[in-house]
Amino acid sequence: MKTMITLHGKPVQVELSDAAERELKKRTAPLYAEVQLIFGCMIAKRVWFSDEAVEHAVVVTPNFLVWFRPVRYAKSCSFDDIDNGAEASDYPMVADRTRFVPDALTIHYRAGKWIGDFTFSLDLARARHSHP
Repeated sequence: MKTMITLHGKPVQVELSDAAERELKKRTAPLYAEVQLIFGCMIAKRVWFSDEAVEHAVVVTPNFLVWFRPVRYAKSCSFDDIDNGAEASDYPMVADRTRFVPDALTIHYRAGKWIGDFTFSLDLARARHSHP
């Protein structure tokens, strides 16, 4: 399934694999996906999944909601820490947050685990910055 949502005023294409759709239909409570753009000694991206309700999450399906959060970690250069439960804090955005929202989000369900990835479209970026 492919659908469009709006995060922080920006359209985002969300694609759910067939397996993800099947698994979501089995759920009795919604699943929340936190799309994180991580700022630190390098920029990284992660999608985390939770059963906890999140204010301002955007509905993709009745059982699946998404939200976007630019963050930083105390040990931002340690992916081991990031991937093993380190607490994130909000990254103070000086620029418009919309510029950092991804263009596409893909969700899969494999081997009993939720997997998410997001991308930024180079074509869209070029169009935004092209000069006539």
